Amino acid sequence: MIPERVVEVLRGPAFLHVGTRDADLRPAHAFPLGVVVGDDRETVTFFANEWRAKRILTDLENNGRVAFAAGLLSHEAYQLKGAYLSSRPATDEEIAFQEAHRAKLCAELSHWFPKEVAESLFLGLACRPSVAITFRVEEVFLQTPGPGAGTKIS
Repeated sequence: MIPERVVEVLRGPAFLHVGTRDADLRPAHAFPLGVVVGDDRETVTFFANEWRAKRILTDLENNGRVAFAAGLLSHEAYQLKGAYLSSRPATDEEIAFQEAHRAKLCAELSHWFPKEVAESLFLGLACRPSVAITFRVEEVFLQTPGPGAGTKIS
C-alpha cells in the first residue's frame, strides 16, 4: 500500500519521471504530466505524451518493469517500482487533468523563477495525444536528498 504522504506528493504539483529498460539494459524515460493513485492505493496511472511514451511502452510490453519518481520543489522525493498492468489512450477528461497539472507546475515554478522561464519549461510538453499507463506498485523508496535517501519505505 502506498503511504499517505507519498500519495500527497503524487497529487502534487510534483515533477514526475518514469524510467524503463530494454533487454540490453538500455534505459528509456519520459516526463509524465499527472498521476492518479488507485482507490486500492496499490496501483498508479500516469499520463505521458504518446510520442514520448513509445519507447517506454515497448519496454513495458517486453519486461513489465517500471520505476516512477515524484518530487516536489522542496526536494522531497519518492520512487515507486512495480509491474506494468495496462495502457490505453487518455480520455478528454484525463487530458484536461494533465493540462491542469502542467499549469500548477508552472505556477509553482514561478515562485522560484521568472514566469517566462517557468512556462518555457513546461508549456512545450504536449498533453495531446497522450496515453494512460497503469502499474502495480511493489516497492516505495525515499529519494529526498539526505542520509535516508534510497531507504525502502514499508
